[in-house]
Amino acid sequence: METIDKIDVSAAGRNDPSMGGSGAGGDSHDTKQIGNADFEFQSVNFGDAKVTGAQIADSVGAHPIENFVVLAQLPNFELESLRPTELAVLNKVIRFFVIKGSGTDRFLVDGINLEWPKKVISGLAIKRLVGKDDDEIELVQELENEADRVIDDDDDVRIGNSGTEKFKTRPAKVNVKIVVNAREKVWEKKKISFDQVVKLAYPTPPAGQLIVYTVTYHNGPRMNPEGTMLDGDKVKVRNGMVFNVQYTDKS
Repeated sequence: METIDKIDVSAAGRNDPSMGGSGAGGDSHDTKQIGNADFEFQSVNFGDAKVTGAQIADSVGAHPIENFVVLAQLPNFELESLRPTELAVLNKVIRFFVIKGSGTDRFLVDGINLEWPKKVISGLAIKRLVGKDDDEIELVQELENEADRVIDDDDDVRIGNSGTEKFKTRPAKVNVKIVVNAREKVWEKKKISFDQVVKLAYPTPPAGQLIVYTVTYHNGPRMNPEGTMLDGDKVKVRNGMVFNVQYTDKS
């Protein structure tokens, strides 16, 4: 997640007693991250212990307030929408979201109550909301009349259906077949590194004092369908992904 400009809005409400102003400069409890639907965050200093939903929206230029939803995320990762006049106690909130929309849809992840103002959300965004965006964690949608479905990070999920969608997280269970230099290999991780591809291609390194490898791939997942890997790179894998490894002896 990216944190961008820090904004100081403390003067706007510090002297307004109805906003719970302390009359003193903002401290760490007065500064919160405010994100959008793309998880781009701004650090905002309010200078007050309590702020309204309208103040939060105003601090990031979200006008008119009627066109936006303000969400407060609690320490247990639950998300709650805030009305424009509703107060949020800053030391009880870990961050806020201000997102264009007119309402929210509720869903559950590992029993955590969440709500979101977009009808569609990515698997990665759901994992981020519960602090589990690690590559080795996968998201599973729990379905009533069919088998549970694994949601990839770049999959879009509709949460605006009737009823409440339920998800759970678990250690990733990966077993895909990839092709490396025309040979099929089984891979059990969600990503593969440059060095790992090279080792699969050449278990015994070629003879030479200065071997330089070139790694290309195609038929990858939507977020990285094709490309070139450099030393130190990692890419997400999918079933049937094809890698080609060539080397040059520059000795």
